Amino acid sequence: MILSRGVRRMETDRRSNVAENQQLAVGAAPRRRGMRLGAHYLPTYIAALDGPVPEFYGHLFQQMEELDALGFDDVWVTEHHFNEYGGAISDPSTFLAAAAAQTSRIHLGIAIVTLPLHNPLQVAESYAMVDVISNGRLEFGIGRGSTRGEFANFGVGYDDSRQRMVESMQIIEQAWSQQTVTFHGEIFNYDDVRMFPRPVQQPGPPIWVGASRSDDTFRWAGANGYNLMTLPYMYKPEALREQIEIYKDALVEAGHDPATKDILGKFHIYVAESHDTARRECEGYLNTYGEIANARNAANPNFGVERRVRDFESQVAEGNVIAGDPRRCIEIIEGWREKLGLTTISGTFYFGGMPQELALKNIRLFAAEVAPAFQPAPARV
Repeated sequence: MILSRGVRRMETDRRSNVAENQQLAVGAAPRRRGMRLGAHYLPTYIAALDGPVPEFYGHLFQQMEELDALGFDDVWVTEHHFNEYGGAISDPSTFLAAAAAQTSRIHLGIAIVTLPLHNPLQVAESYAMVDVISNGRLEFGIGRGSTRGEFANFGVGYDDSRQRMVESMQIIEQAWSQQTVTFHGEIFNYDDVRMFPRPVQQPGPPIWVGASRSDDTFRWAGANGYNLMTLPYMYKPEALREQIEIYKDALVEAGHDPATKDILGKFHIYVAESHDTARRECEGYLNTYGEIANARNAANPNFGVERRVRDFESQVAEGNVIAGDPRRCIEIIEGWREKLGLTTISGTFYFGGMPQELALKNIRLFAAEVAPAFQPAPARV
């Protein structure tokens, strides 16, 4: 059943009241101001642990149903190709359309579609369909892409990828908000192309930019009034903070209010009754995930920012992995918000061939004992 905006608002208020009671019951830290909370899927498919691909997909959809029922704001998937690292979701628009049928209220995000690999009109059509099928729940994240091996395998050059990304977004925004597309750029040229269907959300779904290395990308995202997606664990906080300031300055210069924009940070998350339990239950799967990611990156020497490899204790101590008992997880999230001004947390709760029961336990504990600390207090009557 698709909820109307009014019903969604009532449901949000109801969850806030429930969350407040839960918080008092478990003795969690005092409530902070609200944050947007989601889950992120860049899966490492491991046949020996995850089972056949149809079973693996079934586990993902079951988790997304649970995220929807527990009141998470968003679920995100990432586009990758030709590798166990992310390649199981090689066509995110197809996957998100299926997820829309399994859920009713959670927003469905792509983080990111690698625009230079695609025809922008086809991207506009595919994701407009996702927005229609989900009744206006699409969050549209875009980026240049940094896995050069994927470009090579598709036979697409990387040198003009920035220009392809910029022109593609101009075309997609026009396609979503107007009846026809007329565009003449350095790469793409269209005359009076009729677009159908158009998204439910008008003038189009919210747009997010995945920014990692280039100051120009942070500046471009701000100048266009887009939301921002970051990977805080890959950087020293002060370096990323400087780039976020570039983004905010560009927002202001272009007449956008930074308070109306979201800044997302993606992290691996594992919540347990204690730190020792979290380590015992998830460390092996976190290491397996890292091994697969690093093997893929080693095969792509131009991947970009080098991943900093740390053991479990170091990663948690530095805040690069959010893990431990609920209070510790709350403290890490709060620390990142204070350092970077994050408004949104996207958590990878399922990784490295983790059993389904542990993934669901992780999601449920986060919803019950961490999320309430970051939900706004209900309005007083």
